[in-house]
Amino acid sequence: MTYKFQMNHWMEDEDHVPLWAGVGRDGRVMYSSDAESWTEYESPAGETSDYWDISFGKDDSDDARWIVATNTSPELRYSADPTASGSWSSIDFSGTSDAARTVEYGDNGTWIAATGDDVFRSTNGGDSWTKITDVASGAGLNICLATDGDGNWVMGGASKVLKSTDDGLNWYVTLQSVGQTNGLEYNNGIWFRAGNGSTSHRIASLTDDDQVDSWSTVTGLSNSALWAVCHISGDTWMTANKGSQLYISTDNCASWATTDLANPDVGQIMGLASDGTTIIAGGKGNKISSSTDNGQSWTVRFTSAVDVLVLEYNKVKPF
Repeated sequence: MTYKFQMNHWMEDEDHVPLWAGVGRDGRVMYSSDAESWTEYESPAGETSDYWDISFGKDDSDDARWIVATNTSPELRYSADPTASGSWSSIDFSGTSDAARTVEYGDNGTWIAATGDDVFRSTNGGDSWTKITDVASGAGLNICLATDGDGNWVMGGASKVLKSTDDGLNWYVTLQSVGQTNGLEYNNGIWFRAGNGSTSHRIASLTDDDQVDSWSTVTGLSNSALWAVCHISGDTWMTANKGSQLYISTDNCASWATTDLANPDVGQIMGLASDGTTIIAGGKGNKISSSTDNGQSWTVRFTSAVDVLVLEYNKVKPF
């Protein structure tokens, strides 16, 4: 698989082979080449931990790498090809007993993972990791990460939102007193925060110092605790509450609506992903559904043995 870097975005070559992947409870991994036909396995066999995150990126040779945050020890598992059940290797963070909840790749080559209130960083494709000691305190459990691929990162915790503008070396509070953050995404020049309370937020740029930033409260999501979020294309985004209700934005996250959206029939929606045309949704109903009309209709494509917690497409974000 080959990519070209152009204007801070990875552009697909013609030989790009699409691959969707997801993870769920009890170490389950699932994958599909067309978002319609899915295969599932348990990795490793007998695993009982819930896998809360999966991210696609690159290794030190610029080849494909998928990394799963295992929520147990060893903290991470990685593979070049999730279609091969025996291809996964483990990464154990020394000096910590925390479980990794989130992991993300920045298209300048940096991987970031968070375990509890600790942050780990890799600059060699995820082969080795260094614990970052300069992390703003009081954020609580780190749940989600996003990056613009240009050295800027945002991390959501149980009580605050943190930022790094030097590729993960130093972290500061960007948004405080907002409660838990369940989802973060960057694309099309916008950071979007999916909140666990009654408000969610967006911002176009971060200050490069230790000052908090002026995030805007978005409209159309009042009293709705969110979880999953994905960018579709252009100014169009999708998010979901901690139930089965989808929301769509066509103005780059400023306002949201439920107009014309159908129920994807996956139970509580936990994961959303898109390649720009197809959207997939997975949830606690053990199902994965797909839509090609921005959520106006859905087709159930797969029934898992477990809750589907996260879904990902094999393009380096942001795209």
